[in-house]
Amino acid sequence: MDPDTLLKTVSALLWKLADDAARTLRDPLGGLQALSGEHSALQDKLLEPLADVPDNHALLRLLRDVLGDVTDAASPVRAHGWKRAPEAARGLALVLTDGGSRAVLAVSPGPDDTGPTVDVVVTPGVTFSSAHPDGLWSVTAEAQSQDAWTASFSPGGASVTPAGTATITLDHRAQITCGPADGPHISMDALHLTTTASPQVPFAVELGVLGFQAAVLPPALSSFLGDSAATTTHKTDFAVLASRADGLRFKDGGARLELPVSLNLPGVTARRFALELDHDGTGVVLRPSLSLFAKPPALPLRADLDGLGLSLPFSFTRDRIGVDPVRIAANFPTGMGIELAAGPVAGCGAVQQRGEAGSGAYAGVLDIDLGVVRVQAIGLLQLPVNGKQLSFLVLLGAEFGYPGIQLSFGFALDAVGGLVGVNRRVDEERLRGLILDGNADRVLFPGNAVARADEIAGSLEACFPVARGRFVIGPMVRITWGGRIVSLSAALIVDLPDPVRAFLVGRLVIALPDPVVPLIRLQANVFGKIDPGVPSVELLATLTGSRIVGLPVAGEFFLLLRGGRDAVFVLSAGGFHPRYARPPGVPQLQRLSMDLGNGIISLRAEAYLALTSNSLQFGAKLHLDAVIAGCGVEGYLGLDALFVWEPTLSFSVHVYAGVAVLAFGERLASIGLDFTLEGPAPWHAFGTGTISVLFWDVSLDFDERWGELPGASPQAEDILPLLRDALARPDAWTAERSPADRSGLRYTDAANGSLARGEVAAPDATFRVSQKVVPLERPITRFHRVGVPGQTWRITPVERATDQPMDTFGPLTQPFVPGEFFAMTDEEQLSRPAFEDCTSGVRLSDTDVQMGTRHLVDESYETGYKVEPDWFTGFPVPDSGKPLPGAGAFVLEGFARLARAAERADRWRAAQRPIDTMKVEILQ
Repeated sequence: MDPDTLLKTVSALLWKLADDAARTLRDPLGGLQALSGEHSALQDKLLEPLADVPDNHALLRLLRDVLGDVTDAASPVRAHGWKRAPEAARGLALVLTDGGSRAVLAVSPGPDDTGPTVDVVVTPGVTFSSAHPDGLWSVTAEAQSQDAWTASFSPGGASVTPAGTATITLDHRAQITCGPADGPHISMDALHLTTTASPQVPFAVELGVLGFQAAVLPPALSSFLGDSAATTTHKTDFAVLASRADGLRFKDGGARLELPVSLNLPGVTARRFALELDHDGTGVVLRPSLSLFAKPPALPLRADLDGLGLSLPFSFTRDRIGVDPVRIAANFPTGMGIELAAGPVAGCGAVQQRGEAGSGAYAGVLDIDLGVVRVQAIGLLQLPVNGKQLSFLVLLGAEFGYPGIQLSFGFALDAVGGLVGVNRRVDEERLRGLILDGNADRVLFPGNAVARADEIAGSLEACFPVARGRFVIGPMVRITWGGRIVSLSAALIVDLPDPVRAFLVGRLVIALPDPVVPLIRLQANVFGKIDPGVPSVELLATLTGSRIVGLPVAGEFFLLLRGGRDAVFVLSAGGFHPRYARPPGVPQLQRLSMDLGNGIISLRAEAYLALTSNSLQFGAKLHLDAVIAGCGVEGYLGLDALFVWEPTLSFSVHVYAGVAVLAFGERLASIGLDFTLEGPAPWHAFGTGTISVLFWDVSLDFDERWGELPGASPQAEDILPLLRDALARPDAWTAERSPADRSGLRYTDAANGSLARGEVAAPDATFRVSQKVVPLERPITRFHRVGVPGQTWRITPVERATDQPMDTFGPLTQPFVPGEFFAMTDEEQLSRPAFEDCTSGVRLSDTDVQMGTRHLVDESYETGYKVEPDWFTGFPVPDSGKPLPGAGAFVLEGFARLARAAERADRWRAAQRPIDTMKVEILQ
């Protein structure tokens, strides 16, 4: 519960309670007259003292218990009448008098249901304190004011800054017990309530609870655990604070406070004890809850209970202020775990409630060891309550004992499992974050599932949220090699229906030479995505918790293969060249790195390797930091390389290095080098070298070239023969049926087979011709990465045997690698897409197809029936032996009828002429 919301709710109840209490005093206040001779702040407002205060209201009874008889003339606090304005209703005023000074707290009922008005008046020059120690309560009041202090408060009113200081404290000296002594209950040794107000400190109320104890276990459960008299928690103290700034909350926390307590039960360990504040419409609800781990005596059983507690309602009504014993209720545990250890069979399970009470969300875990196989099941269930959709998610796993089911070549099947979800979907970003952060074991065969039930259930809820009409299914497997030296856990999770998405999650662990105490441990978490709609395949792997002989190793790997309009191919280990512009969907990758330092000397090595359709990139960096108290040496050495093909193999390597000597954080001397080498024909080296000693700096720039251009460039292949061969292939030509079937023909099976093989075409088909040799309608300067003269290729109108051209309309496109056909700079090699859609062919117009004239077809037919011999044997002969008179005669008639118009098929004749020649034009 939010503290601000809780304060607003409780404040509304208290305002209503005060207004109702003031209204009950209407008759006793009716005949009181105003006192004379009072300070101007009290003149005509403060009325005569009350002769009697009825006890028909809970707030008035509490006033009597705390302050005693406020109608007694000897009491330091007297009850007076109050009339804050001539037209206002009369109210109750509590007056504290010290000599000639007064401090007044008055409550007047408001008109209708607007709520009461509280007036505070302190006469000027007052400095006094008064205590009332009688009874169970002890009250102390202190006030100071140099000037008259007058303030009014009402529901929803603005905050008022006091003109003086006031402190009221209430102490309850006797022990308070709520609930049955032999059952769940709470007790406290004392209560301490403090109310403060001053110009510097905003108005606040603090309630301190001393010696708080709670017994939340039912009697039967207490006896089962061994000692029903020792189930009360140890005593502890806490405080509740109420203010406009902080709301209603625990002083050391929010609306929930966890306390370090323990139990005196043998074999019982209290894991967590918490207090929670809430409201139920009539007041505040205090919910103490206990989470414990218990082992009952003489039983092979261990139990884990979470959220076992009470609901203690504090009512604020005219009938009761305080705990309502009738409404005290024991709360069923929000989580429960049971572990059984009985010889060869062992197992455990847990059930817990998720979210708020009544939300209908539950999680369950089951872990059973049958010796040869260990079975785990984790489930999430959302019941259809409060308008929520019924859904569930089940994670199953079966782990086989060492060495698993042997396959071959040292491989073994170690575990199988699966994931099934109904009305659930995959949250890609959360699943990706879970896997790549090193928490793949919350989805892939989680270990110690019962103890980790909360974190596993929370991860499954986040990664597979509720979604109406969607389904999740994912088979899982774990395979080992070499006695678990290598272990691979993987799952293929499919999100259905449309749009269909598939996700690959996995974890690869390599532990050498012994998986128990490895010198080398490499752990890679893998997340992949397969989207058939694009289509695309994406794979991202990250090293987490990896070490080589105690030295940490980190880094990320990425693979992206995407088709369609934004086709791209990217393969990287550790990132990319600094000038590379990552395509959409390619993340920033962490460098492959290894820390070689020993605590005094820091030495870090980084590297990367990347391959795209346009370039090859790699780089490395070594950084040294040997500095203590600002004194020492630091240095670095690195390179970035880019390889391209234009028109022959060439490269560009950037090398940078430097070393510096430091003294008390200041640089004494340094040497730096930064140069770039390009080659191989011609070679080009350029860069800068620097030397710095104290205040003296020297810089040297250099730019050198050597070598000659290659004598002869490689010859490009002749494009025209390749293009002719490609266009002559049968698969280059396609007959595309019109979406609207205009022919009305029904084909035989033989005709459908011929259509499928491309031997014939439908009369209204559109022809498509396409090739993958060279882009059309676009100037090219390279072919197969070899330079060629600038040229543009296009298909001219196709000619038939009759020399009549067929019109073309609408270009066809195919993805082409731009580096094979277009000259690109180094920047373009890094930034342009791996594939670009270019024109590859054309559609041929269907206007050449001529339809024949329509005519009627005679489809009349005759149906005849042939009767086989002895088909009719006659009527049965009765027992008398006399056949029945009459014999059946059947006349089989042939008939013929005309087919109705709806049953006839329109017959069209198509004049199809062969297409056997073509012309291709080259423009240079």
